[in-house]
Amino acid sequence: MNQTNHWLIRVYTKSLALYPRRFRADFADEMQAVFNLRVKDVAGQGVVSLLKLALRELIDLPLTLLTLYARERRMSIMQKQLNRWFIHEPGSWQEVLLACLPFLVLFLFPGVFSFPGVEESVPVAIGLGLLGLLVLTLAVLGIAGLLVRLPRWALPYAGVLITGVVFLVLILSGTSSLFHGGLSAPWWLRMLAFDIISLGAMVVTMILLIWIAQKIPLTRDFFGQVQKDWSLFSFAMYGGAMVLVLGMYEDISGAGLYILVTAVPLFLGVWAYLRTQALHWRIIAMFLAVTLSMGITLLANLQLKDWVSPVEFTIGALDINRSVLSILLTWFLAVTMLFIPMILPRIPFSKPARENMV
Repeated sequence: MNQTNHWLIRVYTKSLALYPRRFRADFADEMQAVFNLRVKDVAGQGVVSLLKLALRELIDLPLTLLTLYARERRMSIMQKQLNRWFIHEPGSWQEVLLACLPFLVLFLFPGVFSFPGVEESVPVAIGLGLLGLLVLTLAVLGIAGLLVRLPRWALPYAGVLITGVVFLVLILSGTSSLFHGGLSAPWWLRMLAFDIISLGAMVVTMILLIWIAQKIPLTRDFFGQVQKDWSLFSFAMYGGAMVLVLGMYEDISGAGLYILVTAVPLFLGVWAYLRTQALHWRIIAMFLAVTLSMGITLLANLQLKDWVSPVEFTIGALDINRSVLSILLTWFLAVTMLFIPMILPRIPFSKPARENMV
């Protein structure tokens, strides 16, 4: 009986070579494990039951293969089209343009509508329609980036999504409201505590995403790339830093020109990252871009904000109030996000990454 079991399992293992290569890479181990369990279950019922199992597999095999190869062909054609549009040479203008699009879209809409008189002259329905179209465009490009296995240009899209989800969870869970008025501690201490918690949430999210990336076929290649170059995750967090920079204009009216100008150093940071080979220069370029953009938001606050709140405290001759400190803390959070990936090779499940770095 054991000999028959081994023979069936051996034949089934050989038959897996008939399946399409990509399907085999993703599901062969799982199919083998399931078949082994089925053989074990029916082994006690005699040779006839084992032969029935083998016959069912043999009957199903031709139709299954035809279906999988037809689907593989359709997917191959679609993949070629996607590759044609979304896979480009490193440092090419197409790669830079695709990586800059989320920065352009997210700063262009609020920038234009923040000019005096523009928002009032555009009907609400048209404004919402344009906003929906821009968000849909980003979503489609993000999905396209996922389908072509997350090339470098797609990483800022992922960073926007990661940052948005983290802060949405903090808001829905009540953490944000707790530290923005729910506690009796001084306002600056609550603000600092919320940024630290946000940073911790980012770290946990990144570790979780790296763990998931090695499990899913669509992102498995990306996991291998990140093992060799952890600055790829820093580039994703650069997209998240863009969200933080843009958030500094939330309470400022008439800042249209400042918002548009703020995007310029961020564009240059994208260009420098994609065109530079040295890891340390990539990080420096993104650090400088985020710092310059935050400096522009600080200037906008000083020039445009109506200072109705009193000075909270002073440092030497410098008066510090709530808005200024908020920008400084947000800058700290944004630039720290760029350096977080440096600790990711230390996580337990990334042993291959540590070996590559030795």
